[in-house]
Order: sequence, then structure tokens, then C-alpha cells
Amino acid sequence: MGLRLQGTSYEGRYVIVDILMKSPRPAERLAYFDPPCNPGSTVLVHKQPGDVWRIDYQLRDGEDPEQAILPHQVMPRVQSLLDMMGETAAWNPIWVGLYKANALTLERYRHGRVLFAGDAAHLVPIFGVRGFNSGIDDADNLSWKLGQVVQGRAAPALLETYSSERVAATHENLSYGTKSTEFMAPPSFAFDLMRRAVLSLAVKHPELRSLINPRQSAPIAYGDSPLNGPDEWGTHGPRPGTVLPECPLTYVSTHGDHAVFLSDQAGHGFKAFVFTADGVLPQAWCQVGVDRAADGAMIAHAALAVQAVSLGAPHPDAVDVLWDNTVQLPHLLGAQLGAVLLIRPDGHVMARWRDANVKSRAIVSAWINQLLAANQPTAIGVTP
Repeated sequence: MGLRLQGTSYEGRYVIVDILMKSPRPAERLAYFDPPCNPGSTVLVHKQPGDVWRIDYQLRDGEDPEQAILPHQVMPRVQSLLDMMGETAAWNPIWVGLYKANALTLERYRHGRVLFAGDAAHLVPIFGVRGFNSGIDDADNLSWKLGQVVQGRAAPALLETYSSERVAATHENLSYGTKSTEFMAPPSFAFDLMRRAVLSLAVKHPELRSLINPRQSAPIAYGDSPLNGPDEWGTHGPRPGTVLPECPLTYVSTHGDHAVFLSDQAGHGFKAFVFTADGVLPQAWCQVGVDRAADGAMIAHAALAVQAVSLGAPHPDAVDVLWDNTVQLPHLLGAQLGAVLLIRPDGHVMARWRDANVKSRAIVSAWINQLLAANQPTAIGVTP
């Protein structure tokens, strides 16, 4: 198809060695800068399942990568590292490979009927960034959209939002990866000088330690997504495009009460949370089956599930209700009585309405159906 990944490919190479070794050492990620066992470079060590330890060590300038992965080169360097760590248990190598850091991505992930995801769409550095996680997020974003299109519920133009959302997410991930890579393998004297300064000062100045281990696990927000709907709640709480926060709740049903989490209740389709005082839904949200829009068109509710959320003690007759018994939702979500929160199938907030009596189930269903069925690119702001 003539497509090329765009971005930065770094010069430094790493040898990756997986060894089998029983050790009581805690399962934590270790980073050694300019260690005696590999002077002038970096070594990473972390424990994996099944008593497997992964060792990544940077090759020095001038070393031949093909020679560096031969057993007579690998075994002494691993043993030297383990001696430095104080590890005395027997070990065996089970895999050896080479790695070169890349921060690359395609410009678009949809090309007609071909969709790219995971490493086929983007390559991110291994240094604490989200390579495997990014692939899972790609699949999570794409699967529900592809399902809607294949089942005839949405126009193919919906798939373009997969590309726009995930390309933006990749660029955010690559920005983190670039910072980590330049710290782990300084590309110039200036970067090396900065790393030495940070490592020496971080011992006595805790405020600098985030430069060594920055937070890189914040969820991606699709703030500019064309799928984001109305937002009538103001600035507090999760805005459209962000991930639904987690919160412990109690599910009240005819089979008794049990503890649940908010994210578990989002389901696999479109879900509207309606915030009530006692778990009793407004009449406009109790309708099921099929309704009629203002223009007389038939509206199916099958695509939209509705969940009553009780901010106070549930009414004795209320069943299948989420009860905010820990009183966290008003602060966490900014939820007010009568408000409606619409969630996408992948758990991202889609829209927030203030009054459930004004925005009925039929109106919200019609809005979703119109968005999904938009065959004209301008209808959802994308290019088919």
C-alpha cells in the first residue's frame, strides 16, 4: 500500500535476555545507570511470571549487534550483572533478542476497507510506555465501531473516528515515550549532562524524582472526538471523551444487594445513567421498545440501555438500581439530581445532559441513531 511509519528511530540498541531464576527479590522494575557491569550505558531488570527475569542492557558505541547476542558474549555480561545485584541462584537463558527504540506511527489508521492497529499502526519505545496497552486500546476503540458498521447500525464513516481518536492517542503516548527514551539513552552530550544532574540531585531533592520516573499511566481522553455530544454539566467531572471514573456502588435488585463498581455497569453498548433521588426513573425514561421522533420516524431503543442511579436511599419499590451508598458520585462525577450521563461502548463519556425530564429516552436514542447513521461526512465531522 506504500504506507510508511513516520517519527523517530533511535540509534541506541539493547540486548534483551530472558533468564529463568528463582529469587526472593521483589517484583519491581530496576534501572541501573552506568553500572560497573555495563559501564557507560544502561541496564533494566524486571521480574516476569514463572520465575522469568527480563534483562535489557544497552550496547556501547561501536559494538556489533550481531556479535553481541552470541552466547559467549551474553552469558558473561548477565553473570556480571547478577553478581553486582548479589544474586547467587542458578540461572538459565531462555531467549535472547535485539531491540531498537522507535517512536513511529502511520498518519491514518483507516485506508478504505483496511484498518491498522497495534504494532502495525504504531511503534512506541519500551521504556515505561504503553506498547501492548495501546494495542488493546486500539481494539477496544475499533471493535464496537466495526461491530456497528458490520451489523448495519452505523455508516462506514464511523470508522474514521477510530483513526482520528487513536492517532491522537498515539501522539500523546509517543510524547511520553520520547521523554523516557531520551533519559534512558541520551542522544547527545546535553541530554547526558541533564541525566547526570537529575540522578545526582534526586537523592536529596524528592521533587526531582518524577523526572526519572514520570507518571505515564493516565487514561487517554478523546477530547476532540467528533463523537462527543452535548455537555450541559459545566467543568466539573468527566467531560465528553474522557474515561468513566471508577466508584464503588451497591446494586439493589430483587435478589438482594451486592457491591459493584461503576465501570462494570457500563455494559457493552450505549448506556445512559439517570441520576435520581430514590432510584425511580422519570416516566420519559421508562419507555421500552419503539417510539416516534418529532418527524414521525420510528426510533428503536435497543441500542440504548438505561440505568437508574440513586443518590439517596432507594425507594422500597425500586429494583435494579445503582445506589451511591458511599456518597461519592456528586463529587466524583459532578452528578446532580435529574442529570443524564451517556457512556460509549468502550467506557468513554459521550454526552452529559442536565434534565432527564427534557431529554427523554426517545430524544437521546434518536441522537445516537442519527450520529451512527450519518452517511454524509459533515454530519459527524469526518472523511469517509
